[in-house]
Amino acid sequence: MRIKGEDVLLPTTMVGSYPRPNWLRGKVFGEFDEPDYIDYGTKEAFEDAVRLCVDDQIRAGFDVVCDGQQYFESETTHEYGQVFHFWGHRLAGFKRWGEPIAIELYKKFHAPMVVGDIEWVRPIFAPILEATRAAAGDRPVKLAMQGPLFLAFAVTDRYYGDPKSLAMAIARAFNREFKDLTARGVDWIQIHEPLTYYGEEGWYLDVINTAFDGVDAYKVWHICYGNQGGNPGVQEPRGQDMFPFAFQANVDQIHIETMRRGPGDLPHLAKLPEHMDLGVGVIDVKSLVIERPEEIADRIVEAARYVPAERICVSTDCGLLNLKREHAQKKIQALVEGAALARERLSR
Repeated sequence: MRIKGEDVLLPTTMVGSYPRPNWLRGKVFGEFDEPDYIDYGTKEAFEDAVRLCVDDQIRAGFDVVCDGQQYFESETTHEYGQVFHFWGHRLAGFKRWGEPIAIELYKKFHAPMVVGDIEWVRPIFAPILEATRAAAGDRPVKLAMQGPLFLAFAVTDRYYGDPKSLAMAIARAFNREFKDLTARGVDWIQIHEPLTYYGEEGWYLDVINTAFDGVDAYKVWHICYGNQGGNPGVQEPRGQDMFPFAFQANVDQIHIETMRRGPGDLPHLAKLPEHMDLGVGVIDVKSLVIERPEEIADRIVEAARYVPAERICVSTDCGLLNLKREHAQKKIQALVEGAALARERLSR
């Protein structure tokens, strides 16, 4: 894969979220017409937390670093609340309140309510990118965020009355945000879309492709099996249904988990289009057990049976925020060591 203009075999990164330090608590950002940060003390605390998160990734040896979604309230049992509120509380057309989310795994969270035309009105992730870029130096930076389809299925719609119209409006707002981020210098943008929940409808890809239309960044689709409090939302394998359907998406990489679930989805990726890379999750984020580099290498080598190693990116299964920071540190170190071992095996 090409990283900052250089060929890197099996580049390493993580999906997105990371446990934040115990001194960063509660809400970080303002909403609607409020300032970016709720106060300057919180701004400094957030920037320090991002710096620590990025430093952990650099120390581990990651090739691409991310912000760690340090605005998630991971010290609570509502750690993923910002997944649903972060966009909806910053785009025009939403109210802050709504009904419980219909998806069983996330019913304890409320869904923002759509009451008018959805529009992008201000930069949303700009302060996150600014903090991450300052900490990352010259390393490539990835920002990870929930995708437009998932937001459409989670919110309470009191305006559009049609899931596709709602999702397309959200996708157009995402597109404005993504183009703003590329203008600010982001390298990778990753969306989390749990196609495992939805089934396969052709217009789903129209939504993803609209969000990424004309976006000059490396585009990643993390296909999530769910991760609420360390619990999956979908138990049964879905690779046989999702692929090759997902290959029509306007993305540069499709990422799947393979450590917790096993390698069962990999054979269905054997015909991944040549212009796409494969992100292979090799860290079980739902377990406290630290993976051995040897088992990580085994899974990477197995993935290379179906997709050339030159097109594989090594990552975690999903976000790490449900773990203690010590566990997360050891797991990402094991990931890097396992990738190095896999490089040795594949280069023989």
